[in-house]
Order: sequence, then C-alpha cells, then structure tokens
Amino acid sequence: MLPPKEFLRKIKPFNLLKEEELEKIVGELEVEAYEEGEEIIKRGENSNYVYFVYSGVVGVYENGELIDRFSRGEIFGLTHNPQRVAVAEEDTICYLIKKDVFMDIMEKNKLFSDFFKSFEEKRFSRIPDLFREEEITDRLFLTRVGELISKKPVVCSPYTSIRDAAIKMELNGVGSIVVVDDNLKPLGILTSKDFRTFIIYGKSHQEKVSAYMTSPVVAVDYSTPVFEAHLELLKRGINHLVVTENGKVRGVITANDILTLFEPTTSLIVLYRKLKKAKSLEEIKNTFKNLTKSISSLVMRGMHFYDLSNILTEIYDYLVVKVIEMEKERFEREWGKLPSFAWVHMGSSARKEQVIATDQDNAIVHEGDGEGLSQFAESVNNALDYVGIPKCRGGYMAMNWCKSVEEWKSVFSEWFIKLTPDNLRFLSVFLDLRVIYGDEKLCKELIEHIKREHTSQSLRYLAYDATIAEPPLGLFGLRMKKEIDLKMNGIYPIVNGVRVLALEHGLIEVTNTRERLEELKETHVMDADLAESLKETYEFLQDLRLRLQAKEVVEGKKADNVIKVSEIDRIEAFVLKEGFKVIKKFQNFLKGHYSIERGL
Repeated sequence: MLPPKEFLRKIKPFNLLKEEELEKIVGELEVEAYEEGEEIIKRGENSNYVYFVYSGVVGVYENGELIDRFSRGEIFGLTHNPQRVAVAEEDTICYLIKKDVFMDIMEKNKLFSDFFKSFEEKRFSRIPDLFREEEITDRLFLTRVGELISKKPVVCSPYTSIRDAAIKMELNGVGSIVVVDDNLKPLGILTSKDFRTFIIYGKSHQEKVSAYMTSPVVAVDYSTPVFEAHLELLKRGINHLVVTENGKVRGVITANDILTLFEPTTSLIVLYRKLKKAKSLEEIKNTFKNLTKSISSLVMRGMHFYDLSNILTEIYDYLVVKVIEMEKERFEREWGKLPSFAWVHMGSSARKEQVIATDQDNAIVHEGDGEGLSQFAESVNNALDYVGIPKCRGGYMAMNWCKSVEEWKSVFSEWFIKLTPDNLRFLSVFLDLRVIYGDEKLCKELIEHIKREHTSQSLRYLAYDATIAEPPLGLFGLRMKKEIDLKMNGIYPIVNGVRVLALEHGLIEVTNTRERLEELKETHVMDADLAESLKETYEFLQDLRLRLQAKEVVEGKKADNVIKVSEIDRIEAFVLKEGFKVIKKFQNFLKGHYSIERGL
C-alpha cells in the first residue's frame, strides 16, 4: 500500500495541490477499513469527513434506491444530504480527510476549488482544462488578436500617391498600408496584390492609392479571439486583417502571424487556400486528407468542440459546394441545364456539429419533375466519397432521396401519420435540414409544411425514441463496461430529445443543438438549470469524441465513436458519469412532458 501522500499526489484533483497543502491533508488523515455491508455514513448523519476510496466499492442510497457508486480514487461525502446512506458494497478502505481542512484548502487553491465548483455547477467542459499542461491563455481560441500586433500601424490618406505609399511601406518594412480618414478610421488597405494591379493597369506613380486600394477593408476588434480572426481569413481567402480599437486602427495582422500559433505543418489557412485553388477531384482529395490531419492536430492541442465546429462547418460546406459546382458544370456540359434545386444536408452537418469521422447525409429538393437530377446527385455522392467524405451506410444520400417539394410534403405527411419504426428513423434523420447549395425557398416551403403537419402522437413517439437508449449510469462503480459508444449512449439522446422539443415549439429552422437549447430555455420550455447542464454535458461528450477521433487519425487508424473505458483518465470518468446523470434526468423530463410512461 502506497504511503497516503504518494498515492494522493498521483490522483486528480490532488495533483493540483501545492506541497504544503498536500502535507496539511496527509497530516490530518485517518484510514478506516469497512466490511462488506457496513454503513460508512448513516442516514441523517452530518459527517465531519470527506471520504477518499483507496480500494473497494461504496454505494450511496436514498430511500433504498441506489443513487451512485464510488470506486478507487473517487471522493464522496463532500456535501450533506440527510436522506442518503453510504454503504461498503465489498470490503473497502477509505482515507478520511477532515472536512474543515478540505474546505480551508479549497478557499486558498483556486484550481482545486474550481474543480469541485465545476462539478457542483455542472460546467463539465471546463474540468479537463484544469489539468492541461499548457496555460489556457496560450491557446488559440483564447488569445486575442491584439496580442499578435508586433508594430505600430503604417497608414496613409486616400489622397497619398502610389509612389509615396510604396516608399512608406519600404521604410517601415511592411507588406501593407492602411488607408485611413482624419480620425484613423480604416477606409481601405493597399497590399502587394493591389500593387500588382497597379503595375498592370496603372498610368502614373502619382495616381492616388484610393484608385487601387481594397475597400471596404476587413477589420476585427482588438479583443477578438484569434480563432475568430482565423475563421475570417478562411472565409474570405485573404492575407491581412486590420485590427481596430474603438473604430481606430491599432495595427495589422497577417495569416503568418496567426500561423505562429500553429505547427508549420498543420496550417489550416494554407491548406484551405489549396482547397480553393484545386481544379480537380484529385487535388481536393489530397488537400482534404491533410486538412483532416490539421484539424486533428488542433484538437490534440486542446481546442474545444464548439470553437472547432465553426471552422469545420466552413471547410465542409466549401468543399461540398465546390464539388457540386464542378460536377454541375460537367453534367450540364454533357446533358443540358439542370432544373432548380436545393442541395440539403441532414444530421450533424445540418446542425453545424461535424466531427472528424463524418459521412454524407444529404438530399435534393427540386421543382417540377427534376429531370436528370437523380443521375447528377449520384455523380456528386460518388465524387464526395472519392475526395474523402464517405457515403452514408444507411443510404441517406441525394442519389436515393431526390424529390420535388410536393413529393417531400407527401412523404413527411405519411411519416407523421404512419409511425412505424422505419418512419420514426426517417424523421430522426430528415428533421434536421440545412440548405448548402441552391434555391433556399424550396426547403423553406418544406419546413413550413413540417411545422403544420406534425402531430402530438408523432411527438410522443419521437420523444420515446430519445429515451430508449439509457446511459450506463452504474458503469464505473460496477466496472462492468469495457467500451462506450459516445454517440449512441450520450449524444443521440440529447440531440433527439432536443429536436422533438424544437419541433413542438416551432423552432425547427434552428438546427444547432446548443442554439435550440438556448431557445428552449428562453421560452421557458425547459428549466434553465437542466438546459445549461445539457449544454455542458453535450460539449463534454463532443470534446471527448473529438479527442478520441483526433488520436485515431494521428495514429493512422479509422476514427469512430467508441471509447475504451480503460483509456480515459479518472477525471474524464468522473465527468462522464455525472454527464450520464444529466442525460437520465433529461430523459425523465421527456417522459413526463410527453406522458410516455402511460403508454403510446
């Protein structure tokens, strides 16, 4: 048996303690052994200790019902509940830490305190950050663009000559000059690209910069997170961003400035530009493969799901649109003009929640008879599969789901009336719709039909579907699970349950799960605490899945959604167990809200 100090030092969150704090705990520590069936904390007792399980298993019961289980390395007894009893479920050894000593250290050690407060407030996504080796403020998504400014802004007026502007840039050793008014408000920017335009079309060195500057200028505020500036560069395909404070120019940052926060081999911007310049499916395929590795590197560096999903959505959307346009041009050259249509995404892409292991979920909504669109859809699905977005194993692709608006309306009406297992599955897939390319009015007309046609019985069936897969709550105390499918056991119940509430309350156009939860909270459909806890749980599960998939990509393996319990650390195990409790509470809410337990 390791000495208490050496044992505690290796266990999170005690590894957050300073040496003298650890000494204080160990100096007051007691050790107790409990036989199987012995009560550790009796009903009504307000214990003076916090209990740390060294070996064995402890069950916590309320009114005879098992509430939780704790095993080696876990803590219980921090809060008092007179209705609960803690019982040794097998021969167990516990370290007993005096509660007043524990609370005193919590007051003085912010990280240690934040760990327990995050659990209490169910801010699960915050907890893993407390244990990362690198400082949080060094991360891409928390660094502010103002911190990247390395020199004072070089500016000129719109009436400055091209020659004088070039001289000023040369003297200051910069690659751009910001054109401003008398109040330092940016009007435009002159870069090497603009000078090339002047060389080709210019007539005199005395021409004014206003004739060649890029305007309006793309500017971001001094306090903008770098990841947002990074996203702006990706969207616009530019090199320079003007940084302002209170509307006045503070400086200029470039793509290279942002790339200093990346490893040189994992530059999203460079790869994104290659994607934009790609002229063939082969080029897109090679670039997309490197993009996936780059994204995986960002995840391994600590970037969170919600931060990264914005970038992922931009990349995936652009890639899909580029492939559609390439195939459309080829198809129309051979077969003639295609009728009006909307290319629609379903699933995680529709919700803007893609992760690394994403496949195709798409459909076409068109006008008229849609002549030629099925063959066109097949060519796009094949092309997307070729470049690296695999076909959906369930067949939810435009090549199989290409219908007119009226046909889609009839299909949805039938699904809502005939609530067979297949039709419920179709509804869970197709109720998340987002137009990626084409005529948005076609999809909007369909969504309005969906709002009118859904029935109270269809809502009950969909809610029931969200409660079937119950989370494995006893998993760590019982130590029975070797693997967990994060998608099936955690993400699906949240996504499906939130979707049915959104459908009931006319929020189906809002496709993102977090945004739906915000709307449901604001309209008082759901208790604010439950909504916030669900958001935190959802982000934690997605973060965990992202890290799993990123690790698999880096190791050259196929990314999936199954995580081995033995490969996650104890803190992640703690959070996962608490997250499953939140999901169970949400499922109980759905059962009550839709009267599911009375029968369908």
